[in-house]
Amino acid sequence: MSPTTVAIQAWWRGQLVRRALWQAVNSVLSIQAWWRRAIVRQREEKRLQALSAYLRLERASVILQAHARMWNARTQYKKYQKAAHTIQNGWWKSRELRAQAGHHNTEDGVDLNIKIIIG
Repeated sequence: MSPTTVAIQAWWRGQLVRRALWQAVNSVLSIQAWWRRAIVRQREEKRLQALSAYLRLERASVILQAHARMWNARTQYKKYQKAAHTIQNGWWKSRELRAQAGHHNTEDGVDLNIKIIIG
């Protein structure tokens, strides 16, 4: 074999090896990129699940607090309503008692029974 033939064969073998290595590197890079995307996707799913669980708990506590405040306000309102009814009933009873005693009251509760003495 001539030195030129040996050089051409060496060059060709080098080309084949470099092409095989290039394909292997590209395959490895593709697999690594796919794997990294899969890991990122997995992390994002876990993050979204944790966020969803947190939001469910947050919503539940907000609803619970709203119901507690509503119950508290309703209880306070009923207490005030009962006090107002007690006052109103007392006022009506005293008005009825005065009417039965012969006092003449107007609507605003002022006695207009005036005696005029001339003399």
